[in-house]
Amino acid sequence: MKLRSFALVLMSGLAFTSLSTQASLVLGTGTNALIGGDLTDPENDGAADANTNYNATFNSSHEAFFGGGEGAFNVFDNILSPRNGKWCCNGPGTAEQDLTSNNVNSVWVEADFGSTRYVLSAFTLSSANDVAGRDADQWRILGSNDGTNYSTIFEYDNNGTSIWNARYQVVEFSSDLGDFAAQNTAYSIFRYEAYSVVSSGAHQLGELEFFGEIPEPASLALLGLGLLGLRARRK
Repeated sequence: MKLRSFALVLMSGLAFTSLSTQASLVLGTGTNALIGGDLTDPENDGAADANTNYNATFNSSHEAFFGGGEGAFNVFDNILSPRNGKWCCNGPGTAEQDLTSNNVNSVWVEADFGSTRYVLSAFTLSSANDVAGRDADQWRILGSNDGTNYSTIFEYDNNGTSIWNARYQVVEFSSDLGDFAAQNTAYSIFRYEAYSVVSSGAHQLGELEFFGEIPEPASLALLGLGLLGLRARRK
């Protein structure tokens, strides 16, 4: 398993890329540029064409399957390639949308970790092989604990410009790097949701990786504080 910190060391010489008001880290291109070992598949042994050996269940607005037909769940298969290694579907259109509206058109895919909740610390998005006009230029990463109410963790809103300048390019966004605020809420569901694409009738995405930690149980934290207080009183 490639450790995220190791990947950051390897890529430390890469320049940060300005994306609207955010920065991000370009990790390279191709499958080998993926960090790996993310929350959906910590062991990197998920099947390429089936929901086997993954640590999450998946859902999407369009093409909810792995494998052929460029299904949505291919974004979790640890592979950047045409056809079975990408998601491509009818897009939400090219018109700029008002993301403050409650009625924006979208396409989305999400990972559901059931009863386990994580604090998201980083994620990667990768471009697919096809024309750059199919890349999203308005999108969000969202968190939820009930599959109904979602909170925005990260938002990219730069109509006409995507985050990528190459095919199969892997870009990381991290709270450690200041791309989004350090999170205080743990979620069991993480969703990528796209609202418009650059210049095409279709939407595509190569790969999506989520990284985070299970928060320390409050009871353990309180116990630790109690022990510190007891130790102080005994001095």
